[in-house]
Amino acid sequence: MTVTERNEQQSKSCLTSCFSFFASSIGIGIILLTAVVFGYLFLRGAGAFLIIASDLSPSDAIVVLGGGGEGRLNEALELYVEKYGRVIILTETGEWVEEYDYMQSFDIRIQLLNNGIPEGNIMITDVEVSSTLEEAKAVKQLLEVRQFSSAIVVTDPYHTKRTSIIFNDVFSGTDIRINFDPVTPSWYNSRTWFLSKDGWKFTSLEYIKLLAYKLGIQD
Repeated sequence: MTVTERNEQQSKSCLTSCFSFFASSIGIGIILLTAVVFGYLFLRGAGAFLIIASDLSPSDAIVVLGGGGEGRLNEALELYVEKYGRVIILTETGEWVEEYDYMQSFDIRIQLLNNGIPEGNIMITDVEVSSTLEEAKAVKQLLEVRQFSSAIVVTDPYHTKRTSIIFNDVFSGTDIRINFDPVTPSWYNSRTWFLSKDGWKFTSLEYIKLLAYKLGIQD
């Protein structure tokens, strides 16, 4: 074999190796891109599954579930101003404001009064509650006593799916219409929840609690 032939063979071998490496890199890139796309779609779907938003219509009451910070309160105020409800109902969680010697429900009631809600249009459930299931039962009791026929339940987006399942179970067999309204705007949305620790925390907890409820374990 001449030197020229040897050089040509080496060149062909090099080209073949480079092409194989290039093809392999493209293949790996496509696999990684596909994995990223499917991973994103899966995570987005997992977040979207937890979010329920009803087509709202004017109701007798706006129910603010306990917890969640000021977002739920602000959402309820907005609904009230837009005349989606005649009264605002708070659930009594029995929690106290750390800095002061009074209950959280009293603090929220004061905030509502300061925002122009008449005293007679603010109600608090009679029974102290510590779970979404207990909240649903307490709200049902109050709505029946007041002979209300409809309500809008306000909670955080990640909490709406489980809330809707529990409330629909508790209110089954009644003529009371229940709609669900997620806080808007909210830090939690299906597109970005997995970018934060809180997103993973609350999403994981909701799926665990949802599974536990379906298995008959108390909420």
